[in-house]
Amino acid sequence: RLEEDPAEACEIYLPAEHARAAVRRLARELRLFTAGRGAVYAEEVELFGPPESDPCSAGLAGPGPGEHPGERLSRYSLINCVVQRGHGNRIARSVLETGANVPSIYFGVGTGVRDRLGLLRIAIPADKEVVSVLVDAQDQHATLETLVDAGRLDQPGRGFVAAYAVPFGVANPMTFRGRQRHGATMEQVIAAIDDLKSGTDWRRRAWTSRGTARTDRGWLKHLVNVALNCNEGSSDRLAAIVMAAGAGGATISKAKLFSPSGKDLVASPARAIIDFGIDPDRVDALIQALREGSAFDRESACFVEIKPL
Repeated sequence: RLEEDPAEACEIYLPAEHARAAVRRLARELRLFTAGRGAVYAEEVELFGPPESDPCSAGLAGPGPGEHPGERLSRYSLINCVVQRGHGNRIARSVLETGANVPSIYFGVGTGVRDRLGLLRIAIPADKEVVSVLVDAQDQHATLETLVDAGRLDQPGRGFVAAYAVPFGVANPMTFRGRQRHGATMEQVIAAIDDLKSGTDWRRRAWTSRGTARTDRGWLKHLVNVALNCNEGSSDRLAAIVMAAGAGGATISKAKLFSPSGKDLVASPARAIIDFGIDPDRVDALIQALREGSAFDRESACFVEIKPL
């Protein structure tokens, strides 16, 4: 049976040149190289916002620890699947059945898409679950196909799935609790082979969810993912600006801004994340619309994260 544990996800911004050292330091200090304790990874993003609300942290800057045996940082794809509330466990189970890493589930509210589905919107709740998982880069397409089938995402109103490149990180592999029959778990054996093979390419598998490659999915490519991090009270107003600027839909979730140093925060600690995909050609117009909508003033204290999707 599947067991569920409460978890917390922390997002830290820092200069890109310090990312690898910071990931290795966090993984070592939080013992994330041991299976079952969590994951840490880096993504490269562009960040826009007022200078006074700069979210970058200097606490993890500087040289980090050197690489030790068994402490490999690997290349992954981050896959996020947004489905109706109550359907997240089905997606999570399908992920685990492929042998992928442990997924995380968090909650949000959908906006945009359901409002354009006419009478069908009555049967589509706004409450959403977001299933997030790191998979080996070479398994990205097969995992996407599996999740489309598991969530029937090729049907209107069911949800959507997207993938993002992760240049390096430490994943949280599936583990079994209780008495073990052998001296080492399968995860420990796989990690040892990864070290011997200097990577995860040896795990490459030729499979898809239906046994044959699908070429008719109509995957959307060459988009960017945009995440607006704003004061919680401004989320509805900024979401309306996002929709008017060309976003097809967005998922809104809650977050908390935290100061490790204890210094006063310029922005409100109660935050909302407005997450959506958009054509790169629309980004400049989106930023301009946000400026005109006072998204970057003290009341909204919004900053914008952009990365390839």
